[in-house]
Amino acid sequence: GDAYPILHGVFGGKTGLRDDAMPPSEDVGSTSLGVIDACQGRFSLEELHGWLEQDSIVLFTGSKFYQAPPFCGSIIIPKRIAEKLRESPPPEPMNMYGKDGLGGFWSDKELPPCLESWKPLLRREDGVSNNVGLALRWEAGLAGMEALAKTPDEERMNAVDEWAGIVTDMVQSNSEQLDAWCVERSIVSVRLTREDGNGWLSMSELRDVYRFMSLDVSSAVPFATDEEKDVLATCCFVGQPVDVSETHAILRIALGSESLGNYLEDPEATLNEDDTAVKKLAAIAKNFTALKNSNI
Repeated sequence: GDAYPILHGVFGGKTGLRDDAMPPSEDVGSTSLGVIDACQGRFSLEELHGWLEQDSIVLFTGSKFYQAPPFCGSIIIPKRIAEKLRESPPPEPMNMYGKDGLGGFWSDKELPPCLESWKPLLRREDGVSNNVGLALRWEAGLAGMEALAKTPDEERMNAVDEWAGIVTDMVQSNSEQLDAWCVERSIVSVRLTREDGNGWLSMSELRDVYRFMSLDVSSAVPFATDEEKDVLATCCFVGQPVDVSETHAILRIALGSESLGNYLEDPEATLNEDDTAVKKLAAIAKNFTALKNSNI
C-alpha cells in the first residue's frame, strides 16, 4: 500500500533544545500524522493550542517539569482526530490488545472517550485491570500542575526567562571553570573546564561531579578557600549529566514546577540556592583531581 509518513518533532529534550518546526497532521491525519514530543512539559498554553489546531498528536509527561515519578505519561489527541477515531473501528490485528501487546501497558480505564471501542479489547477476563501505578504517578503530576495553575501563563513564562538570564550570568561569572553551553527556557546546561584549562570534563567525569554535588566534600580539599569549603560542604542537586558532544558533556541547572513556584514567591531565596550550586560546580571543577583522588 501507499506509505503513510509519521513526522516526529521534539519540543525540548534534556537540554531543552527544540526542533525548528513542529509537524502538523495533513488532512486531519489521513495523509500524514504529526507527533510532537513535548514530554519535558516546558511549553506555553498558546503553543499547546497551536499544535492541537494543526491536528498534531502531543506526547506529554508529568515526570519532567512537573516532577512526578518516572513513566507518568499521557497522549493529547486533537479534537478533529478524536472525532475520526470515535467513528472508526479498532484497528487490527486483534491480538495486539492482549497482555503481550497494548494490554501489557494500558487498561481500559486510561483510554479517552474517542477510543471507547477499544475498551472491551483491553479488559482482562477477570475484570480486574487497574493501572494503580500510573494513577499514583499522575496524582503526583497533577499536584505539580495544580500548584502553578493560578499563575497566568505570561507571568510564568516571563519568570522563567528572568530566572534563566540571572542564572546564566552566575555561571558566566565563574568562566574560568564554567560555561553556559546552552540556555533553553528553564534549563541552563553547563560544561566544566579541566583544571589545566585544556578542554572540558567528560561524561564519566561529570558523573563524579554529579555525585560530589549531593555530598559534603569539603574535607577532601583542605587547601580550598573558606568560601569554597562552605559551598563544597553544601549538598546541592542538579540535573544528571548529558553527553552532548565528543568534546564534552553537560550538567543542567533547571527549574521544575516546585522551584518555579518558589521563585515566584521568593526570588531571592531561590537564586541564593542556585548561586550556591553554581559556586559548588566551579569549586569542584577547580579541585576535581583532589576530589577524584579522595575516593569519596
